[in-house]
Amino acid sequence: METTKNKQIVALVLGIISIVLPSISSLILNGMQEDISNGGAIAVLIIIGLVIPIAALVLGIVGIVKSAGVRKEARELGENNVLATIGLVISIVGTVYAAIDFFACGLCLTCTACAAMSAMSSMSSI
Repeated sequence: METTKNKQIVALVLGIISIVLPSISSLILNGMQEDISNGGAIAVLIIIGLVIPIAALVLGIVGIVKSAGVRKEARELGENNVLATIGLVISIVGTVYAAIDFFACGLCLTCTACAAMSAMSSMSSI
């Protein structure tokens, strides 16, 4: 019986989540373009643009660490470590994707939201 199989599956799932979360946030942000241009949902934009990519980044790093540890453990026990290897690769890809999403999209959208909020507050004081 393979004792590391569940750990390998957890590592794989962490990698998959680190890829899926930035994609979901991008889809949500693209759907909110009209609301953003009208000045609505700025707080939601900041949360989606920053928090979700950071969570994906953290989950990807945890997936890398978990996959590397499980691969070593499976190798020592003489078990198959294919799922852990796949989890490692997917976690690396997910981490890079989340970092690109955070720095390229998340920060830009957050800056845009802050500028819009600043513009709205200066217009209301006139």
